[in-house]
Amino acid sequence: MHTRNHTAVGVDGCRGGWIAAIHRPDAEIQWMLEQRIETILQQVPRDATILADMIIGLPDAGQPRRECDRLARKFLSPHGSRVFSAPPRETLAAKTYPEACQLARAATGKALSKQCWHLIPKIRELDSIADPRIRESHPEVAFARFNDGTPVAASKKSMAGQKARLRLLQKVLPAALTAYLKVDITLGTGDYLQDDCIDALALCAAAKESKALQAFDGGPGTPSIWY
Repeated sequence: MHTRNHTAVGVDGCRGGWIAAIHRPDAEIQWMLEQRIETILQQVPRDATILADMIIGLPDAGQPRRECDRLARKFLSPHGSRVFSAPPRETLAAKTYPEACQLARAATGKALSKQCWHLIPKIRELDSIADPRIRESHPEVAFARFNDGTPVAASKKSMAGQKARLRLLQKVLPAALTAYLKVDITLGTGDYLQDDCIDALALCAAAKESKALQAFDGGPGTPSIWY
C-alpha cells in the first residue's frame, strides 16, 4: 500500500559517489548525484523512507557472518552470488588492499575480495552516519519480490537484464520508466552507469511501499536487508 505524503528514496553507490531516485508525493521522480550521501540526506524530509544499496552493520571477529546475507542469498538462489559478503569491521582501518586482507583473515579466516575493497570507502562513510532513516537494501532482492519471488535471471549488465528489470519497475512504479529516460538529461553522463539508475529506482519503488517492507535478519540487534 502507498503511504500518502510520504517521500521514498532509493540510493546506490556509483563512480561519482551516490545516485538517488527521490519520489515525493504527487511529484515526478527526481534525481540527485552527490559525492557524499550526507548531501542527499539533507535534502529529503525527516520522515522519508531511505533504502540504500550498501552494507550497513558489519560483522567482526566475534560475529564473523551476517545471517541477513545468508537469507538473501537463499532467496536469490541460484543467483546468490549477487549478494557480496560484508567485510569485517576490522578492515575499515586498512589503508591498502593487502592490509585489508590481512585484517580480514585475522578476524574471519577469509581474505577480502577486490570488489569488496572498492566498497570500503562508502561502507566507512555510511558507518559514520547515525541516521535512522537509512536502511540497507539490495536491488536484486527487491526485483525478485516484484517478480513474485523469482530472481531476474539475466545479468543487470546485459540489455536483456535491464529491459526485464525496467518492465518490473513499470509494473510497480510507473513513474520509474519516465525517470529512467530522463536521467541523462537531468544529471549528464559519466559518473554513473545505467544499472546504477535502475538499482536506485528499484529501491525507490520498494521504499514507496513502506508499510509492505520486509527484512532478512538474524533477530533483534542484528543487521537487516530490507526489501
